[in-house]
Amino acid sequence: MNKKKIKKTISKRKIGKRLKRKSSPELKQLMITLKKQQKPIWREVAKYLARPRRKAIAVNIDKINKISKADEIIIIPGKIISRGSLNHRIMIAAFSISKTAREKLAKNATIMDVKELIEKSPQLKNIKIRIIT
Repeated sequence: MNKKKIKKTISKRKIGKRLKRKSSPELKQLMITLKKQQKPIWREVAKYLARPRRKAIAVNIDKINKISKADEIIIIPGKIISRGSLNHRIMIAAFSISKTAREKLAKNATIMDVKELIEKSPQLKNIKIRIIT
């Protein structure tokens, strides 16, 4: 029997309810900005940021290296942790990055905030954007 993976979507109203429980002003502002965007990829990022703290996303550099390809845009709706190394050029947008991970990624990656990527996204037309959780 073939099982299909079903993605649950989250409504703007539910994101708004979860937004009220957040204490970080930076996170609140980012979620409001993401909620206002028209493209579904930004609602997906908001869904991951709206999760409870116990389900927060933390991604190692090894995982980014394994999943990504050269000249790709990667969104991490959480924190990047420093285990591993990156051996190809990519663009990374993350909510937060540890200090040592930022140092390791400096030579092979262009690092930016998710809000910066939203502003640049109209210019990045035929480029694949991938969310890593």
